[in-house]
Amino acid sequence: MISEVKSIVIAESEEMLEPLEACLARLGLAPDRMLGASFLPPDPLPHDLIFFAFSADRSELRALLDKVRPSAQLVALVPPGTDLTTMAFLIADPRCNHVLQIGDERGLDRLTTTASKLLSGDIFGIEKHLPNAEEVNYFRLRNYRGRSEAIDRIVAFAQESKVRRTIRSTIAQVCEELLMNALYNAPVDEYGRSMFANVAPKDRLDLDSPRPVSIRYVNAETHFGVAVRDRFGTLTKETVLRYIHKCLHSRQQIDGKTMGAGLGLYLVASRAREYIINIAPGVATEAIAVFSKRGGATRSPGTLGVYVHPGAPAEAASAA
Repeated sequence: MISEVKSIVIAESEEMLEPLEACLARLGLAPDRMLGASFLPPDPLPHDLIFFAFSADRSELRALLDKVRPSAQLVALVPPGTDLTTMAFLIADPRCNHVLQIGDERGLDRLTTTASKLLSGDIFGIEKHLPNAEEVNYFRLRNYRGRSEAIDRIVAFAQESKVRRTIRSTIAQVCEELLMNALYNAPVDEYGRSMFANVAPKDRLDLDSPRPVSIRYVNAETHFGVAVRDRFGTLTKETVLRYIHKCLHSRQQIDGKTMGAGLGLYLVASRAREYIINIAPGVATEAIAVFSKRGGATRSPGTLGVYVHPGAPAEAASAA
């Protein structure tokens, strides 16, 4: 029961607290409230879900984490424009699987979507992140030829949807990387060993993935989204963070496109407005990227989140 989930909103001002409380109340939560982390009690917080709106100062986070139980889930709410390095730092803690930029036009929508998925455990589906989008389009593939056809379809659809040329180019690049990861990096055998680890990248192009990969793409008024799903569920939060960290601190490797599977993960994190990964371990992984059709420079996503099925706070924290 949602009403039985203990939640709390912590913010530095009444102006921040009120809209956050109202947003969560519409989902059926009755969150406690706290005006500033300086009022934290001496004992650990008894809450399952903690929504912390702060300036992204690391000392503030450390003070709070000392009071968060290992089984709880912290959702960090940070100001617009918070850089990717800081967001990756925040999400590195096992109790924090979601960092949301709050304060722009989509801030409360991000909070609603994140809280809904955590409460319901229903984590898959790009339509959750663009609820006002047009019909979800679907394409299934098993090989490099299918990857090329999928990208051509998506780019053509993006052009029809009035997505700017520079954004279409970014969408194509992200789709290329994520599809190749799903086709040739996700598959493992019955012992959990990578099936294509010993196959040269150029030789993989003539091989079919043992299970089909799907890509979904949607158009909304101001945003365009894609979601790539494999049927192995081998990606982990640690892998995502390792590649993002390596790419952030290895600029030459990124420019030389020598990062392999990690490049696609970094490209989404650095160029999309929303970056969400849904994982059902051993079953499926879905990588979702949402782009602004208006364009504009961005070096960090408004949402950086990792959900692990079934999505309940304690299970998400321990599994991730």
